Amino acid sequence: MRLSALLLLAFLAGSAPAQVPSAGDIERLTAQITQITGFAAKRPIPFETITREGWKQWVENEIQEQVKPEEIRAEELTLKMFGLLPQDFDLRAATVDLLAEQAAAVYDHRRKRMLFVEGGPGGLMNDMVVIHELAHAVADQHFDLTRFIDKAPRTDEAQAARLAVVEGQAMWIMLEAQVSRIGQSLKSDPGMIAAFTTSAAANASGLFPAFDRAPLYLRQTLMFPYMAGLNFQQKALEHYGLRGFSEVLRRPPATTREVLHPEVWLTGTPPLRPPLPAYDFPRGYRKLTQGSVGQLDFQILLTQYTSPAEAGEQAPAWRGGAFDLHEDKQTGRTVLRWSAAWKDEKAAADLMALYRRVLEGKSPGTEFAVDTSNRVEGRNASGAFRLVRSGARVQAIEGLKPAE
Repeated sequence: MRLSALLLLAFLAGSAPAQVPSAGDIERLTAQITQITGFAAKRPIPFETITREGWKQWVENEIQEQVKPEEIRAEELTLKMFGLLPQDFDLRAATVDLLAEQAAAVYDHRRKRMLFVEGGPGGLMNDMVVIHELAHAVADQHFDLTRFIDKAPRTDEAQAARLAVVEGQAMWIMLEAQVSRIGQSLKSDPGMIAAFTTSAAANASGLFPAFDRAPLYLRQTLMFPYMAGLNFQQKALEHYGLRGFSEVLRRPPATTREVLHPEVWLTGTPPLRPPLPAYDFPRGYRKLTQGSVGQLDFQILLTQYTSPAEAGEQAPAWRGGAFDLHEDKQTGRTVLRWSAAWKDEKAAADLMALYRRVLEGKSPGTEFAVDTSNRVEGRNASGAFRLVRSGARVQAIEGLKPAE
């Protein structure tokens, strides 16, 4: 699954600098990025200052250009069927709140320019923020981020993985520029990355109220490109040296599993593509959306309804996953189908037991009619459900009419 393109806009925004940088600042910091990465700026990077109203208008334009209302609705319904959003949650409104909270210093990769917002609150050091966004601009001159992000394979996993490449690289460059001032380097002391991520998580609490109020899925999915991407870039540099900056953009990971486990990316192991459970939809149903359900999705889902420890043990056994969502045009009933492949039969059996708890957690009125290690059937507020395990694969269908 994925966040809507609306919410992905938040990945491109950083905390605003306390004051707008000058052309000299831009040139100086760009040279520092070149020294770190070997990516030379091919041409000056345009930038402009916009007002708060101009920032709001930019956001509105991006929303109108990128996202259709029916896509947001399908995303919201899917996340609710999985139990990742409350039933009364408004995804579009929450997305706007999250975007408004991002005090924008942003590189607009479609229009190839830096944007700085007047009067933005400070918080992070100016140079750190600007370097992060300039890193996008310099990479764009070599690899065309519009094509890299917008023209990515149309799978949710591929899009999430590519965003982790872009943001993780910018995070690494930003941190390296900072620690180099005290004569240190992430290359020789990668432990500083763990220290930073721990500190960042602790210090972020309370700074962004809309983020703090958001469901676990939105919070963790928003943080994934930055933190997991940072570690991914570090592993690429350890393996390839300086070429690691270009290799991740030239041969990007295709799944969140590859980002979380760079050794999978290094070996080029493709994900499995398990088929969805067969079902003959009655007349009147239409497919709203389809996509992939990946390791990160299961990590968050199981954290929410079982425990972080159990999620941390189960999710890495993911080897492939898919879903689709259908809707009855007359009644509005939605039917979710999903399938996931696991590393072995034991992992698939463990998922069956864990997902039973997910079903109970997301719908307190859940009743089970069949409950075995290979098959689970019952009903809840969304309708009837069936889970079937076959070897190392689990297939499920949820939201059926109870008599079906």
